[in-house]
Amino acid sequence: MTDSSSEPQPMMVDMAADLMSAKMDAAKMTHLLRIGTFQLEVAPNEDIDVRAFFNETLDKLISAYGEKLLEIDVKGIAVQSSTNMHG
Repeated sequence: MTDSSSEPQPMMVDMAADLMSAKMDAAKMTHLLRIGTFQLEVAPNEDIDVRAFFNETLDKLISAYGEKLLEIDVKGIAVQSSTNMHG
């Protein structure tokens, strides 16, 4: 005999499926630019040309910092702990 409390609730199953679908969609739509200790993450929409945006950002960073942009100094930087996994 099966206890009804051990059966998955249809509403909870639907909510879990929606959450997983939303997370997968969000993960597909994220672009990451990382140079040295600088990091920029963009979730584009139809109004954003990611390549042009990153090129403009990179040009501005190079204008502002020059060769120092590529230097990495990790002293004093707090370690970020994240549950996100990037592959």
